[in-house]
Amino acid sequence: MITDKDVTKLKKTFVTKNEFKKEMKDAFEKNTGIIVKEITTVIKMVGEINQKLDKNKKETDDVLDDHERRLDKVEDKVFSQA
Repeated sequence: MITDKDVTKLKKTFVTKNEFKKEMKDAFEKNTGIIVKEITTVIKMVGEINQKLDKNKKETDDVLDDHERRLDKVEDKVFSQA
């Protein structure tokens, strides 16, 4: 049979439901600020990458437009003589 002494030892060894809830709440409150900071950092990094990709896309589009203009000139010269 389990005595009060055994229950006391068990309480020292194992956390109770209420203690567990309190510890989880404390840990969540403690780490929420850190999590928010890290998420904000990730959002900033994604924004920076997006800006670089937009810049790269614009440069690529400009090069493509230049090549298309040059091809149009070549086509005009080649097909105008035919």
